[in-house]
Amino acid sequence: MSSIIFNNAFDAVADNKEEANELQIRADLMIALRHIVEDRGWEQVDAAEVFKLTELQVSDLLQGKIDSFSNDLLMTCLHRAKPFSI
Repeated sequence: MSSIIFNNAFDAVADNKEEANELQIRADLMIALRHIVEDRGWEQVDAAEVFKLTELQVSDLLQGKIDSFSNDLLMTCLHRAKPFSI
């Protein structure tokens, strides 16, 4: 029996390399935003205010619901959090 080796989990579920890369970037951005929320001790309402999202969207973000977000929206949230960084 032969085995298939993937560079990341998204290679296994995506139709092509570009889609896998897109999903990996999106996952990395979501993880970074989750870390910001956790490190700053924000409640969902706080994150929603800073990111300019609904609390439901923040919940989806923190739960890793990757299909709910585009890279552009995640980058915008990261940018919105930047002024709060030290």
